[in-house]
Amino acid sequence: MVSDESSGGVQGLRIWATEAIERAAGVITRALTGTPSPTDFDAPVAELTGLRGLLDHDHALLGVVTLRLGGLLAIRYSTGNGTQEDRVRAQRLLNEARDPATPAGEAVTEEDRQWAAMLLLSVTDSSVPSGAPGTAPDFWTVFDRSLRSAPGSVAVEAARFEALAEEAGRLPLAPEDREKFRHAQEMLSHLSRTGLSEPEKLMGMLPADFPFSDQLRVLMELAKDLPDERSTAAADTGQDGGDQDDGPRPRQSASRRDAPETPARTPGADTTSADPPHTDTTPLDAPDAPGAPDADTTVLGAWLATMLGTTDALRTGDPEEVSRLLQRLGADLDRLPEGHDRAPEIENLMRMVLRTGQPLGGSQQDGDVARGHAGPVADHFAEQAAGDPAAAALVLGNRVIGLLDRVNKAEESESWDDLAALVDELESVERSTPEGHPIRPVVRLALGSALSALGSHTKDTDTLLRGFANQEETLASMSAAAHGVPEALIHAFRDALRTARSAVSDTPGLMPAYAPPPADATTETRFFSALAGSIRHSVTHDPADLNAAIVELEHIRDQVRQGRSPQIAAPALWQLAENYRARLGLTQDPADHDAATNAALESLQALAGDVVLQSGPDHGLLTARSGADRGIRAAVWAASHGRVEEAVAALELGRALVLQAASTSRAVPDLLEARGHDGLAGEWRASDVPAAPAPGALPRELPSSLRRRALAALGHREAGGALFRTPTVEELKAGIAEGDADALVYLLAGEGDALGMAIVVGPDIGTGVRALPLLCDQHGGPLERYVDAAVRHQSQPHDAAAEEEWEEALSELCDWATGAVIAPVLTGVAERLSENENRRKDRPGPPRIVLVPCGRLGIVPWHAARMPAGSPHAYACQIMVFSYAASGRQFLDTVRRARRAPAADPVLLADPSMTLPHADLEVTALHRNLYPGARLYGELFDPPVEPEATGTPDHLLDVLAGTPSVLHVACHGSAGLSPTASALQLAEPEDDPGSRPDENDPQDARANPGMLTVSRLLGRRGTRTGEPAPDDGPLVVLPACQTDLSTRDHDEALTLTTAFVAGGARDVVGSRWSTRDSASALMMVVFHHYVSVEGFSPVDALRAAQLWMLDPHRQNPGSLGGDLLAELKKGPRLDHPADWAPFIHQGYPGPALKTPAAPGATTASTASTRDASTRDASARDAASDDT
Repeated sequence: MVSDESSGGVQGLRIWATEAIERAAGVITRALTGTPSPTDFDAPVAELTGLRGLLDHDHALLGVVTLRLGGLLAIRYSTGNGTQEDRVRAQRLLNEARDPATPAGEAVTEEDRQWAAMLLLSVTDSSVPSGAPGTAPDFWTVFDRSLRSAPGSVAVEAARFEALAEEAGRLPLAPEDREKFRHAQEMLSHLSRTGLSEPEKLMGMLPADFPFSDQLRVLMELAKDLPDERSTAAADTGQDGGDQDDGPRPRQSASRRDAPETPARTPGADTTSADPPHTDTTPLDAPDAPGAPDADTTVLGAWLATMLGTTDALRTGDPEEVSRLLQRLGADLDRLPEGHDRAPEIENLMRMVLRTGQPLGGSQQDGDVARGHAGPVADHFAEQAAGDPAAAALVLGNRVIGLLDRVNKAEESESWDDLAALVDELESVERSTPEGHPIRPVVRLALGSALSALGSHTKDTDTLLRGFANQEETLASMSAAAHGVPEALIHAFRDALRTARSAVSDTPGLMPAYAPPPADATTETRFFSALAGSIRHSVTHDPADLNAAIVELEHIRDQVRQGRSPQIAAPALWQLAENYRARLGLTQDPADHDAATNAALESLQALAGDVVLQSGPDHGLLTARSGADRGIRAAVWAASHGRVEEAVAALELGRALVLQAASTSRAVPDLLEARGHDGLAGEWRASDVPAAPAPGALPRELPSSLRRRALAALGHREAGGALFRTPTVEELKAGIAEGDADALVYLLAGEGDALGMAIVVGPDIGTGVRALPLLCDQHGGPLERYVDAAVRHQSQPHDAAAEEEWEEALSELCDWATGAVIAPVLTGVAERLSENENRRKDRPGPPRIVLVPCGRLGIVPWHAARMPAGSPHAYACQIMVFSYAASGRQFLDTVRRARRAPAADPVLLADPSMTLPHADLEVTALHRNLYPGARLYGELFDPPVEPEATGTPDHLLDVLAGTPSVLHVACHGSAGLSPTASALQLAEPEDDPGSRPDENDPQDARANPGMLTVSRLLGRRGTRTGEPAPDDGPLVVLPACQTDLSTRDHDEALTLTTAFVAGGARDVVGSRWSTRDSASALMMVVFHHYVSVEGFSPVDALRAAQLWMLDPHRQNPGSLGGDLLAELKKGPRLDHPADWAPFIHQGYPGPALKTPAAPGATTASTASTRDASTRDASARDAASDDT
């Protein structure tokens, strides 16, 4: 011990201590104003720790060192840089400094004791580190700490806090800080006296910046369902607790029948009066750590976490919150011993949480997985209701949620008959659910939603208004807090419904005034507010309403760019574009046009991201359908102002989204690796062959989580990001030049009286927009009549009258096509070519164009446009070469692929059903006369060689996985009700006879195992996992009926033809409609003759075959023999468009090096010596045919 205070050693120690105290104070100041690291504290903590052992002779200095050391440890812990040991040690040191009976506290000043009290507030037993200064601690850490606290600890802890706060509040603080302490003391005093018995008053006392207000509000609502504290106390003391409400009581274990129960609520449903499940106090067999909760606390925590977690996810709009909640619940489940009787409760919670995935994140896969777990949820609630009839509300609530899910599914799939049936069922449920029933609000909301959807589709105003009224009245009677829903959201939704009802019923006096949402409003709240403002403006025409809606939508734009509320990103941004367009009509301000176009492109990009998020083509189509016409509308906006680049970008973003998603998915792993996300890239590739989950296994994250994380890592919300990059006009020009074509032409129909237009791009003609006056609804009669006749013919294929009507409608359509498109487009091409002295020279042959017809224009056989009487040629294909493309992007993909030599590895597949006699002759002729080395698949009556296999879908997919040069598939084909269901009808696997769906069971949704669908083609392994794509591709020929036809979703251009192109084919020939078997067989053999013998490119070979069909003096080109030659000699009808026009080409549009003669009209060979001027003249001649 040092006794001589005047010695030099003591003076030196005091100087050292003073300097150490100053250094510690500096660290504390920096930690409270910046972002400290753990190493910042190490040296001063070690230094002051050493000094404490040397200062027992100087209590004043010991007190200051102790206070500073305790402060360092407290701040290190509270900023997230320390440990529990730091917290415990800080408590001990600070309490020692506050206690005058200790050496360290003996000489501490009153103010320093108050500072010690202030620091102790951050290291109490229930405190949780908050991280950087000014940030709130992690809620779930606070939640877990509170969950482990003993009963009655709230009041005890509040009293302790109150005493410390009272003492710290005496510090010389700034007035605003002193007011905060006074406020805190009042709240803590209230808590110390009442605990949580007065939740409403407690919530009113919380400061405005309290970090967990929303979670605490939900917890307080949950607490209302817990057994009353007074009755519990009365039971403990033997006193009468008064009358008790006997609500539903789920089962209880034998060990604790009278324990408190956890709230039994269905996430996303209305709150029931059910009390929580039982609390079993049997300790866990193997706690995961000291202080781990027992089974009761674990299950209680799981219930509360479910309520709070789903509320948080809805509030933040972040689907990954759902994944984190599933992970948390999975960890809770793992804490329970295997077979524990309370495990089913947590499993059921996980199944219910899964239901929030699709509504929040928009993934169809999430919805399918949740529906797969719906049965066990219903069984769980039924079991509860069997033991406690009062729990029947849970059964009803679960049923209604299932019905609402089916309503949403019917609406998105446009299954209107199903929707009408669901309305009937929900009306029945409403009639049987009495007033006052806890689930009745959910029933009425579901019914209102179904009525609104049905009324909107059927244009039934009464039904629509009834749906609005049902929802509006229900929302007005609901308690937002009781359902974990922000009050502002309910108000905004209700205002949107009232505004819509007022607009539809033409009662503007009932329209509510605009009420701006609060500053912290959720994205959904702002969206409803913006919709209300947009509808209000459509009635009032008040610019203020429009401007208010734009402000809210711009807020939403900022939030969705941060990944919030992805399910409303595309529609909200599209509404923003519509609003800017509306304001442009008022202001004529070019800035509004720019804003409208930019918002529209961003909306289309968001929609493209939503499609890539889906797990396959079927899911992708459901998502893409919501924005089918937006790309066209945005393109028209841009093109009408001469902004061709933006018009093309809009079309490329909005068209063929499912096909784009397939190619984008293939590129994702490489893009991830380029950004340094190797782990995510590996996960993406591995997901192509996922391990089969165990039956009933519960996912620990949303199935869509991997895709969402990958898209976020690639910045898919970034404008101009690599993921959804569209080809530029210059890139398209270069591709057209590489493909030796003249122009790529997008065809857009006008709405109503608006003119249609062609957007033309070419290396020698530049870019331009051509008005097409006949391409509008007013002049679209022939197209309408053709569509109607085609539907009747397809439904009555053996009806002679229906066939005759269809052929007449087809003939009329061919006449209309010339004036509507072919003549004006060719005139424009000819004019541009003649004006350009720098055009490509020495290019023989007729003009070559690639058509990208949008909407229903994809039904029209434009190559069969008939020239007027007296013209030197009968059809457009005689004067020019036509190719088609789903989009400019898919066109560029084919141009970049090299051609495989036809004889290298040809594959021929004959109809496995043997119901197409001429298909048998067709394949036999191809093998004997043109491809003697070809591999054969399928069934033939007299095969030239033994087929390798029967020709199942797997056989064909295995062929595609290799390097076939030609794949010719002569079998039945069909266009499904959904484009992804369009299929080639192949052989059924012999080893899987039980997989065929039951035709007598309408609920059996299994696919026929012999059908090779578009969905399966696009989803096959290798097309979406980033495997290197070959730089060449095969010629695929699909003469089967309807292989290039969509019965709906035409802008998706999703057919068997385009699916093969997306899968790597360089050229594909498909069919738009059914043809006579004999005519198809003759044309296909002639087509292959020009490919394999004459050396034509596929597009020229198809044109040559069509010209051969049109030639009244046609002769055997040399490859017809036997029965097919005999068929030709009979003189069959081959020159009607019904026989030759269904066949179209997609792929490389240019000629081969060798272009020998083809019979009839203007051909590649007869033009082989022409120069560029002759080519220009050909274009002018084509245009003049219509004049």
